[in-house]
Amino acid sequence: MRLPKEEYKRANNCLKRYNYNCIMILNIRADIMSISGNGIDGMPKAPYSISDSVFNSVIQLQENQELQIALKEYKAVVQALQLVSKDSKYIFEQLYVKSKSKWEIINSGMSESTYFRRKRELICAVNKELKKLTVN
Repeated sequence: MRLPKEEYKRANNCLKRYNYNCIMILNIRADIMSISGNGIDGMPKAPYSISDSVFNSVIQLQENQELQIALKEYKAVVQALQLVSKDSKYIFEQLYVKSKSKWEIINSGMSESTYFRRKRELICAVNKELKKLTVN
């Protein structure tokens, strides 16, 4: 299956940003976990109520467009990895996560045509998952 140039670039860039998206999600999670629920004003709070700082951070998370895009791309890549072959997963791990060159992957025992076929399979799977998540 051949993708239009724009869709191919979009899916390939999504794969390239995978590490960045993971780091962004972890940093935001760490920021939320570090928020203190203690009342700053010294006034007593009702039990089981949420503090203003936690409530404000939840609102910011829901409205943060960068985070929403990062989560969507992360989900698309993870779902696509469940659908592709072992060779495609190996290419993803080596090329996009470990930043090795295509020649290092090919020299590790994979033929050049298999490399290009499996990489195209991976990018098509990511593109399909991105389209599914865009519809929802």
